[in-house]
Amino acid sequence: MALAPKPETFPQIRSGLKFYQVTAYITGVMLLLLCAEMIAKYWFGSEIELGGAYGFLALVPDGTVQAVNLSTGILIVHGWFYVIYLIACFRLWTFMRWNLPRLLLMATGGVVPFLSFIVEVRLSRTINSYLTNREAELAEAAH
Repeated sequence: MALAPKPETFPQIRSGLKFYQVTAYITGVMLLLLCAEMIAKYWFGSEIELGGAYGFLALVPDGTVQAVNLSTGILIVHGWFYVIYLIACFRLWTFMRWNLPRLLLMATGGVVPFLSFIVEVRLSRTINSYLTNREAELAEAAH
């Protein structure tokens, strides 16, 4: 039997949901950029250079970056945002008192392209619906 979230945690759930939504979108966008970077690197043998001799943003042959290596930057930023995303997932999962498979699905959203967007929309709907219904039940029971 699954445990229900405690009513006193509803404000924290809303805050956790907002934090999760922001991190899900940032992580999803960074993952898509990472995929594009990997395609450039491994299929075309190129890296993304920022502010180099070829202009503001350019694809240069692998290993020849003279300015800012945006390829490495994308990799690092996605990695760190994924850690923040996992913290947001864990926080929301804990408040909602869900089972472990739900946490694993949420965590997978940061490593499978487009999945963070899909999971975020579904979880947001589920959580908002739950909170609305549960608050209505509690208000009705109070009268």
